[in-house]
Amino acid sequence: MSIIEQRKNQHIDLCAEHDVEAKDRDTGFDSLTFMPCALPELDWQQLDTSTKVWGRVFDVPLLISGMTFGVAKSELINRRLAEAAARFNVPMGIGSQRIALEKNQQPQKKIAGVFLIANLGISQLSRDNCQRALEMIEADAIAIHLNVMQELIQNEGDRNFNKGIYTKLAEVCRDLSCPVIVKEVGFGIDPTTAKRLFDCGVQTIDVGGKGGTAWGWIEGLRADNPQTLTLAESFRSWGIPTAFATYLVRKQLAEATLIATGGIRDGLTVAKALALGANLCGIGLPLLRAALIGEEQLEQTLTTIIRGLKITMLATASCETKELQQALCFGAPGREEFFRETML
Repeated sequence: MSIIEQRKNQHIDLCAEHDVEAKDRDTGFDSLTFMPCALPELDWQQLDTSTKVWGRVFDVPLLISGMTFGVAKSELINRRLAEAAARFNVPMGIGSQRIALEKNQQPQKKIAGVFLIANLGISQLSRDNCQRALEMIEADAIAIHLNVMQELIQNEGDRNFNKGIYTKLAEVCRDLSCPVIVKEVGFGIDPTTAKRLFDCGVQTIDVGGKGGTAWGWIEGLRADNPQTLTLAESFRSWGIPTAFATYLVRKQLAEATLIATGGIRDGLTVAKALALGANLCGIGLPLLRAALIGEEQLEQTLTTIIRGLKITMLATASCETKELQQALCFGAPGREEFFRETML
């Protein structure tokens, strides 16, 4: 077994059995609330959670984030996730296809109806690799993931991030006929980088903010090295909290398709991310753990998240998700107005 295969198996085991999230769990969403509507003139059946992204209408603004691929353990996980994506009509990503490309794995038949997103690391970026990754799983889009902090802590990780990568990314965006997504893996995309990505042709950005799964910490846990574990502990809560990354990137890029990922665990938080300007909300760790248990657990997890989103919508008199922004508050509902008016 290669070191990459061993690493992927360890990643699955650690995510399933250990606390692998940011130490402070700070996604930034706890500072946000909604102004309730005590008597909404709405019926549950009127609520419209649909969203149109990449020319496709999805029933719910959720993305099953790419988590694993290329090893035997990942096959059952991804099959269950794909079946759930088809049932709920939401897009789905897979984990990095680096191993699959290196082993020249045969193309895989995807489950009908699923909008599937291929995945490569920025270090593997080339037009040929992207095309092979897309064809391997009959994907509809491709995500290029950024994971600098993870690589720096990983004992065998990359240390060189040379100039010229934006030029190469622009060439890929120009040559491919499908959506190209650039995603962080849990440390957040800053607005300056987001602008440079957009300027070279990247139309979809997944902020991958801090507060959820901490991949640098995971590398510390899997390392047989106390120094690496100490470093991983130091940087366990490194990054831009997801709420703030979402806000900053949306402020910078009004026209981009924006995905909020990182520590989103329930429908209320999904609603907050949408109110900040996200088009979709990516969820990973809870769905990975549910998929390891079984199809029923996975369905219950997704159903609960969606129900939480709809409860938030009805309780704020938001018939459509775009109306949630009008009810978003910083701090307790009414607090800003109270202090502004009573301090006069």
